[in-house]
Amino acid sequence: MSIIICPVCGEELKEENRSLICTNGHCFDRAREGYVNLMAGNRKNGSLIGDNRAMALSRRAFLEKGYFDSLLQELIGIIKDKALPCPDILDICCGEGYYSHRIREAVSCRMYGFDISKEMVRLAAKRKNDCEYLVANLARIPVKDKSVDIAFHLFAPFHEKEFSRIMKDGGTLITVVAGENHLYELKEILYDTPYKNDERPPETQKLTVREKRKVSAKIHLSSREDINALFEMTPYYYRTGDKDKAKLSAHEQLDVTVEFCIFIY
Repeated sequence: MSIIICPVCGEELKEENRSLICTNGHCFDRAREGYVNLMAGNRKNGSLIGDNRAMALSRRAFLEKGYFDSLLQELIGIIKDKALPCPDILDICCGEGYYSHRIREAVSCRMYGFDISKEMVRLAAKRKNDCEYLVANLARIPVKDKSVDIAFHLFAPFHEKEFSRIMKDGGTLITVVAGENHLYELKEILYDTPYKNDERPPETQKLTVREKRKVSAKIHLSSREDINALFEMTPYYYRTGDKDKAKLSAHEQLDVTVEFCIFIY
């Protein structure tokens, strides 16, 4: 049974002629790529919500080169350690589907993923990997109460009310934030006074941290294109002025630390 619910009335959605339909007649058609847009109202048709197509393509190209494989392998290990028979797994703010795709290859599961960016979800669905991808809002996740065995949530806003609602009793939420040294060499180029990250877990009263893990690796960025792609994936990109951004143009290659803090709730 699917865990997806109607974003309008909350009833279960069932497949019928390439559409998802609830008992109250609300209908959501599958796009050509296979995803379903569950955004309501005039936001449904917008392509300007979330990352645009160019950013989506850039992120996909960067991740497919394996720069964040240290994080991916740790996530796969955590999920395999749960040893659940075909769990329902949710990729929260899935982007272009890199992590859900790779995890689905490594683990027998029912995989769902959603993002507010239609361009990201479109690319995710093009992977044709038997995952169910949705355009949806983090503040109103269109899945049933207590239906998710494992959810993972990487570098995205934390919504404890929705996360605690959708998780099964005893379920596992995996949240990833930047480690203190994450991309420090990049910040040394951009800023006169580079700073380290604080590694604080998202605050929550409804979920309990059971474990913290840390993954660190040094990667070699072999082109200006990859350096810029990594920069655009960070919140620093939106906080940095044009003058400081221009400093990266002098670098054709860069060795940089990637470091991730993984909190298991």
